[in-house]
Amino acid sequence: MHIWHKLQSRDASWYALVVVLVAAVGSGVWAHFGRGGAEPAADHPSLRQIAEFDLPGPPGKRFDYLTIDHDDNYLLSAHLGAGLLHVIDLRTNAVVKTVPDVPGVEGVAYIAEGKKIYTANWGENKIGVIDAAHMAVVKRLPTEAKPDGIAYAAPFHKAYVSNERAKAESIIDVRTDTIVKVLRFDGGPVSRPGLSR
Repeated sequence: MHIWHKLQSRDASWYALVVVLVAAVGSGVWAHFGRGGAEPAADHPSLRQIAEFDLPGPPGKRFDYLTIDHDDNYLLSAHLGAGLLHVIDLRTNAVVKTVPDVPGVEGVAYIAEGKKIYTANWGENKIGVIDAAHMAVVKRLPTEAKPDGIAYAAPFHKAYVSNERAKAESIIDVRTDTIVKVLRFDGGPVSRPGLSR
């Protein structure tokens, strides 16, 4: 209760707005108005299975990220535990290639500019660069501890790789496949004046 008294009036009104929005979302009001009131029928699930197929590699090994290469209509599947990247043709649901040498692959991103694929390989703390035409690793970029997710920002010619254990973000220039900057987030907890812990 002592936290509430320390909030300034401006912070208190923002706090009240957040509480109201959270309550609205929890009661379904947001979903009703945000989606035009459409809800799936009870007898028609919103997701349904359209295909099933086996992927190569050792059984029981964990998979991680998926992404789509819209240029070639491929699904790219990171097989983390096996250190493989599976390339699946979405028109036929067939594996067209399995790329080895991506140890501990977690994140995967298709980089349309240059027709390549980036993989976040935590098994070697490197970003793999795969030539999409030949489906082979052509370069490895040393990065921080445990690279994980990858986001591609085409307008900026950049890919952003989160390095989970290093609490850092590597920024890659996709035109040159080089890390141009590393942002570090290893400071202590952030606090706002007027709020006690």
